[in-house]
Amino acid sequence: MKKFVIVLLCTFIILFNNFSTFNINAKEIDDRVLDKYETATRLEKKKEEPKEVVNSTIKTSVNTQYVKETNTVYETHSINYGTYGRLYVSWYDVALYDYNVYTSSSSSLQQLVDNYDSAAFYANKGRLVIADHDNQGFRVLTSLSEGNTAYIKLEDGRTITYKLIKKEKGYNTGPDLIDTNGNSFYDMESSLIMYTCYGDGIMVTLWILV
Repeated sequence: MKKFVIVLLCTFIILFNNFSTFNINAKEIDDRVLDKYETATRLEKKKEEPKEVVNSTIKTSVNTQYVKETNTVYETHSINYGTYGRLYVSWYDVALYDYNVYTSSSSSLQQLVDNYDSAAFYANKGRLVIADHDNQGFRVLTSLSEGNTAYIKLEDGRTITYKLIKKEKGYNTGPDLIDTNGNSFYDMESSLIMYTCYGDGIMVTLWILV
């Protein structure tokens, strides 16, 4: 009986030790499994975390101040030389158009002086003559003094310069330009005659080449 009890006790101790060892081993296995699980969980969470978005937009500087345009383009206008050239006298200038006193009608002369930026230019009795309306700017003749100059610019760039030697009121009789005493201006010394309307007659200016 005593021997049976001893055997039973030894058997119980052996079983207890084996169970304890099993529990220890099981605990170690559980710990290792838990560590792997936690590690795997952390990795999964790390994958799920959104990556930081790097803004790749290139920023440009903004200048709100107005920049003045320096490439200003200026419009140019061609010069009208008429059929002979362009007259410049004091502040006035006008295109000169040829008129033939022998072949053209008086209406043609009237049309030339009536047109805008147009003065009649012709030769008569050995003198060159320029005529235009006073209300189109040729009234400049009335403000001139002896010694003033004027010039005609030709289309090829050449210029012809004149000097005023006489200014006097007169009359246009059609075939002639006369002073208040009836003397013809064509008979007076000059290279060029310019005239325009003035009161009840005309203002006549005599010019010589310079």
